Amino acid sequence: MKNLLYLILLITISAKAQIYEVLVDTKHQTIYSEKGLEFFNEIKDVDARKWNIEQNSNPPVLNFKIIADKNNLNISELDKINNSQENTGSIKKSVPNLPFGFSAVNYKDAFALRPVDVYGKKYIEKAELKELDWKIENEFKEILGYKVQKATSKYQNFDVIIWFTKDIKPNFMPGYNIKPIDGFVLEMQYVIENESGKMLNTIYVTSLKEIKKYTFKSPIAELGKKNNIVSSDELDKIYEEANKKRNEMYNQDNGVDKK
Repeated sequence: MKNLLYLILLITISAKAQIYEVLVDTKHQTIYSEKGLEFFNEIKDVDARKWNIEQNSNPPVLNFKIIADKNNLNISELDKINNSQENTGSIKKSVPNLPFGFSAVNYKDAFALRPVDVYGKKYIEKAELKELDWKIENEFKEILGYKVQKATSKYQNFDVIIWFTKDIKPNFMPGYNIKPIDGFVLEMQYVIENESGKMLNTIYVTSLKEIKKYTFKSPIAELGKKNNIVSSDELDKIYEEANKKRNEMYNQDNGVDKK
C-alpha cells in the first residue's frame, strides 16, 4: 500500500513538473515580384533603394523565449546584441501571431494579453484565441531529434503549415492567439502570395528544456490598470483614431506660416 501511494505521489509530481522553457527564432522573408519592387522606385538613391529592398525582403532573425505549461504561455522577445562594426541599422519585422515585446496566453480560458503603447497611451489588448481547422498530412521529418508530422490550415489570408509531435507534453503552439493542436509544435510557417510577391514567415523552435518552477506573469499586473483592457477590434479603432489625429495635426502644422 505504501509503495502504491509513493508511486501515485511520483506521478503527481511528474505531471506538475511539465513546464518548458522554449527558445524560438522567427524569420520573415519576402520574394518581391516586379510589381512589388515598384514600391521602392520612389527611393531615388540607388544604394538606399538596394538597402531598403534587402532589409524588407530579408530582415534579421528575431529571438523569443516562451515559458509553457498546459494552461499558460509567457512569450518574451529577447534583446539582440549587434556586434557589427557597420552602423547602418536594420528593419525589424515580426511574423503573424508573435508580436514584439511581451505577451501572455491563457489556454484554459482561451484568451491572450499583450501591452500596447499607442503614441504614449498604454493599453492591454485582450485577444480571443482562434481555433483553426487542421488537415493532418502524411508527411514526416525530424526536428531536434523528434519525429514530427505536418498539418496545414488557413489563417486570414495565410496558408499555415506546422510540424508537430505527440512525444512532448503538454500541447504547445508558438503563437499569440491560436488554440494549440493536439501536440507540441516545433515549426510553424505562414505563407501568402499575391501580385506583389511571396511572403514566408517562419517560427522554429531552436531548443527546449523542462524546468521545475516558474511563476507566470500577466501584463495586467505589470501595467496595474485593468480599465485599460481593450479588445482587438477596439484597439484597431484606437489606432485608427490616433493616426487620424496625428495626420490632422501634421497637416495643420504644414499650413502654419512660421515666419
